[in-house]
Amino acid sequence: MACICVGVILLLPILTELQGSLLEGEVVYCPAPPGKEGEAGLGSDGLPRICKVNKPIYGMAQAGRRWQRSIFPWFLDSKRGFTQCHNDKCVFLKKATVATPDGPREETIIVGVYVDDLFVISTHTDEHSLYHTFTTDLQASWEVEDEGEVQDLLNIEISRDGHDVILKQTNYICKMLDTYAPDGVPARFQSSRGPCNDRLVHAVCDALSSNESPDPALIRKYQSLVGALLYCSTQTRPDVAYAVGYLGRAMSKPTPELYELALHVLYYLYLHKDVGLRYTASDRPVMGMSDSDWATKHSTSGSVFLWNYAAISWASKKQPTIALSSTEAEVVAASEAAKEAVCLRNFLQELGEQDEAPTQLALDNQSAIAVSYNPELHSRMKHVARRHFFVRECVENLQLVVPFVRTHENLADFFTKPLEPKKFFELRNAIMNYKRQP
Repeated sequence: MACICVGVILLLPILTELQGSLLEGEVVYCPAPPGKEGEAGLGSDGLPRICKVNKPIYGMAQAGRRWQRSIFPWFLDSKRGFTQCHNDKCVFLKKATVATPDGPREETIIVGVYVDDLFVISTHTDEHSLYHTFTTDLQASWEVEDEGEVQDLLNIEISRDGHDVILKQTNYICKMLDTYAPDGVPARFQSSRGPCNDRLVHAVCDALSSNESPDPALIRKYQSLVGALLYCSTQTRPDVAYAVGYLGRAMSKPTPELYELALHVLYYLYLHKDVGLRYTASDRPVMGMSDSDWATKHSTSGSVFLWNYAAISWASKKQPTIALSSTEAEVVAASEAAKEAVCLRNFLQELGEQDEAPTQLALDNQSAIAVSYNPELHSRMKHVARRHFFVRECVENLQLVVPFVRTHENLADFFTKPLEPKKFFELRNAIMNYKRQP
């Protein structure tokens, strides 16, 4: 992003669902909207009449897709010159040589489409630029509003500090606290604590092994809170990914203790609400790390990929199979990470931000590295499902290399287990490129 990003602009089409169209022969009905029930009147059966929908509107299951059917062909019209990315069909790219009074120049414009929001990244924004041509054409074709440089998108706050771009969710976290803990953070909860400790692991195991039926009201509260935390953990806060992922294992069998532990994650977020992902312009290619916490039952896979000095993708996930050795657990985790590595690699190559050299996916287990390159340790690995050796296929295809990283330097360890506070904050600051304000 930072390599090409000179202007970051958010365009918000007004009522774009109404600018889409239903398919030919598609018929949709709905109740009268609030305040209009009386106008619809009653039918001969004495029941309220329903309305036939002529244009897609907010709230319809089909609305977003119908809008895509309208806007996507517009982008792909040959006169506009956009290409659709294969690895993300909602991203459109255009590169061209633009004539200016100062001579020709190479320009790039990238447009991401999310329902009725268009997120535009352009190398130039003056009156001669691709951006100016694009916005002029867009405004001539649709009802849109150019909101200028983006500041907030989908509850993610976007700001700049020199050449750095910072993503955080301060307001979203404050709203969560008002909703789930209106009395605020208890005085006993200190900012030096991490979001979880070993108590979380034991509490989840106890909940899953319990035969007691949980209170339906507790289930609703717990699922609502963990769902809200999940949005943070997947968007801008990898520092709570492990804790939220573990809480999610007991979504159908919560206990009062687990609800309290979920609140602890919220307290941690609030006390560190201004922490975010900081991306610093760099020519370094994307690189990743993978790790696992071998357990007697289902191990936890962890992975993280860094670009421009901060995480762009991360995962903390329970392994679907039972690993019989630490090597097997590491290979399973590495193969899952390899899928993400290939996806990111291909996407960045489409955008012109990744070279052909193999992507690094570092591991801290020498045996797993050996298995990634050669079918060694056959007697101890022959039972492992073929799909778990995807990392080896990627290495053979020269898409990945698997270097060794010391355990204490493996950032993916952050996503596999609770860490003591000193180690937790050290890895958090490295993964998020967090710089404490003076």
